[in-house]
Amino acid sequence: MTALDLITSALRLINVLAAGETCPIAMANDALAVFNQMIDAWNAERLAIYTTQSQDFALTANKQVYTFGPSGDFDAPRPAQIDGMSAILLYNSSNPIEVPMTAFSIDDWQSKIPVKVVYSSFAQIWYDDGNFPLRNISLWPIPNTSLNKLRIYSWQALAAAANLNSAISFPPGYSEAFRYNLAVRLSAEFAAQLSPTVADLAAKGLARIKTMNAPDLTLQSDLIASPAGYNYKADLFGIGL
Repeated sequence: MTALDLITSALRLINVLAAGETCPIAMANDALAVFNQMIDAWNAERLAIYTTQSQDFALTANKQVYTFGPSGDFDAPRPAQIDGMSAILLYNSSNPIEVPMTAFSIDDWQSKIPVKVVYSSFAQIWYDDGNFPLRNISLWPIPNTSLNKLRIYSWQALAAAANLNSAISFPPGYSEAFRYNLAVRLSAEFAAQLSPTVADLAAKGLARIKTMNAPDLTLQSDLIASPAGYNYKADLFGIGL
């Protein structure tokens, strides 16, 4: 399916186009802009994102702050959100070691590390200021070698359509969610009547992919070694319930 196919089908849902009618190029381009705005909005919603990406970046010895984004120190598209980082130790290049790093908030970075200039062979903490168009990633301790690398786990953005002939290809569930949610937006763009059925299917389509992308939130607890269990009333182990 191309972007034009998607746009045409969405316009049919709101009766702007009739069955078999060709979409005028000016209308199609306006609708394409609306579609890409929808993709941009969804890229800011974690549950609309179906996967994360893992990228490895080279480090510069004794450098603490790195810019992340197009033409930055880490030259890659700026992600909407970073999930985690790891130090990749390459002392044995055939068997690298991944050491997860701790994310610090601005309060943590300000109060818990009073001495910022400390050196080590690899960083254990990272702080992201969220700047735009380039994020600033601060590492602590400051890696004093360029041997090791930094691995960044971040949201993999949904791809916008470059033009009307761009292919629209996504995991199961996205095709319908795109079509009906685009119809909702186009109904406002072209002052068209939106049927309750289309609005309902748009909401259900988006909810479906959010459910598919939701993380596993199963509650975990430590095993209790006492054979008699735990008496929550007495706050004691070894007493039958």
